[in-house]
Amino acid sequence: MTFQIAQDVFNYHIVLFEGNDNLLKVKLTLQVSHLLNPFPSPGLFFAEEVPQEGTTDSRFSVKCRWYRSVITKTGQVCWVHPERDACIQCILCLRCKADTKRSYHCSPECLREHWNFHNDFHTQLRNGDSMDRSNSTANNNNGYGSSMDLRHTGYTYSNSGEAWVEVGRTRTFVPGPDDVGCIIKFECTAHDVASAYQDVGKTFSIVTARVRPAPNPPRRSLVPITPPHASVTKGAFTVLSYNLLADLYATTEMFGYCPSWALAWPYRRLNLLKELLAYNADVLCLQEVQSNHFTEFLAPEMAKAGYTAIYKKKTTELYTRNAYAIDGCATFFRRDKFSLVKKYEVEFNKAALSLAEALPPEQKKAALHRLLKDNVALIAVLEALEPPFADGGGGGGAAGAAATPAAGGAPRRQLVCVANTHIHSNPELNDVKLWQVHTLLKGLEKIAASADIPMLVAGDFNATPVSAAHSLLVEGAVPPLSPELLNDPLGILKPVNKLSHRLPLASAYQTVAASPDDDHASQRQKRRLDATTGEPRFTNITRDFKGTLDYILYSKDSLVPSAALELPDETEVRSKSQPGLPNDQWSSDHVALMVEFQYRAPAGGASAAAGGDDLELSQPTSPPTPH
Repeated sequence: MTFQIAQDVFNYHIVLFEGNDNLLKVKLTLQVSHLLNPFPSPGLFFAEEVPQEGTTDSRFSVKCRWYRSVITKTGQVCWVHPERDACIQCILCLRCKADTKRSYHCSPECLREHWNFHNDFHTQLRNGDSMDRSNSTANNNNGYGSSMDLRHTGYTYSNSGEAWVEVGRTRTFVPGPDDVGCIIKFECTAHDVASAYQDVGKTFSIVTARVRPAPNPPRRSLVPITPPHASVTKGAFTVLSYNLLADLYATTEMFGYCPSWALAWPYRRLNLLKELLAYNADVLCLQEVQSNHFTEFLAPEMAKAGYTAIYKKKTTELYTRNAYAIDGCATFFRRDKFSLVKKYEVEFNKAALSLAEALPPEQKKAALHRLLKDNVALIAVLEALEPPFADGGGGGGAAGAAATPAAGGAPRRQLVCVANTHIHSNPELNDVKLWQVHTLLKGLEKIAASADIPMLVAGDFNATPVSAAHSLLVEGAVPPLSPELLNDPLGILKPVNKLSHRLPLASAYQTVAASPDDDHASQRQKRRLDATTGEPRFTNITRDFKGTLDYILYSKDSLVPSAALELPDETEVRSKSQPGLPNDQWSSDHVALMVEFQYRAPAGGASAAAGGDDLELSQPTSPPTPH
């Protein structure tokens, strides 16, 4: 009777997750459909039916072994930066017989920067204290009965001359601090206790890349904004906008300067999640969110943190890496602060089809070819669970009357409309960008007409601060002499006076530029703004491009920015070895923007939230479709 592992159906799934020890943990789980076939008949055993070695009296079992590399062919790696090869070693660590791996550094500067840690190592060892290895002992024994068993295990030597030490005997393995910088190997063999040679059949193995430390996202704080004019405000909430760089666009052809391991989604997703949670925003407008990553990762993880999610994917999938994928816009909001009143989905393709119907037949094909670009927007009408003026304070006015007690004594509701969008990126199609922005703004005007409601418009507009699209957003119109108006082969931008809107929008970071210099943080923030435009010097930075494409806009008659997320300096995101984003610390080619707002209570009698239940958008003249 034979007992083999069927090679054609043997496979592994690698799952990355993070633990409390701040290390990137690699959990390799054997997942096989038809694993063992001990009979010549068609009967098959499945992986779940075959016990692990030593856990049963069954004749057949699966023998699992995990090994850690001791000496790799590529030599030693830096203890601090395990993605880099080592070029210098601390001799005092060798004399004190410290952990050899911790003695290596990638440069003299790296050694000097972390010399205080070496002093601690040396002091502990001179005093007879052992280094803390709790993560690789009792806490994660990986199938061994005790911590002493972990230090057991002889070495095995492969034909290539690399040395390995056994570190686990279960079907899964959780690397610890001692494994950082090492390669992990898993071997699996069919085991037959009744056979003279108990290991029967072929041994299958898989080798990981080097175990690397957990990603460490950048830390940025909110910088207070002093408004140039005093006003009565109440309540506070934060809004974040961030293009995450969808995995389908994160290719080595586009970002060859980024290490492949730092470009991989399993690494980036942890870094991005940690960054998003660290901001603790009340509303998050995310772009380039891949649909499967939203469903399988972001939505469930953010739900654990108290967020509700809505999502709108683009209209056409792309074939990449042997699979179809699609990205879109995702909006998250804290469910203890807001509730969803209504959602509108904007497909610019639908507006393009409506526009093409009005053109002469000979122009329809060219118009559709130019305008159908699959971009979308997601509009959410949210209600504040705690109305800022529920006590009737703040006088009357747009925001104040929103919560002034109405007939019957109940306070009026406080609504806010949040639009999240990703505009087309081709720099040769500025007419398409301008048309998409104008289409979105006209849809928002219809919402504003149904209720005097504060507006927030955030996203990746793929338009610089000197573009016609930016002028339309913040000034309400396009300059008649804008050179971008000359690029209009379809005539969709004529007459130029139609390119306008009545929404009182302002750019939040331009408000930072106009605020007084109160302290050092404010002065530093202003130095990172463009002196001419008042916008950030960059929100997108790669090897070949540096500029601002992302904005957060707000209704200046009903909202007041009270703080803005500090902007990074170019030296923080660029270096000689990594000339742009993404890299091992910043996991997108964009940087996040975040602003804290308060509700304004000006004098007047308008109601900001009345009629909020009955928002309607007509079709087909307006692209949003109510859901």
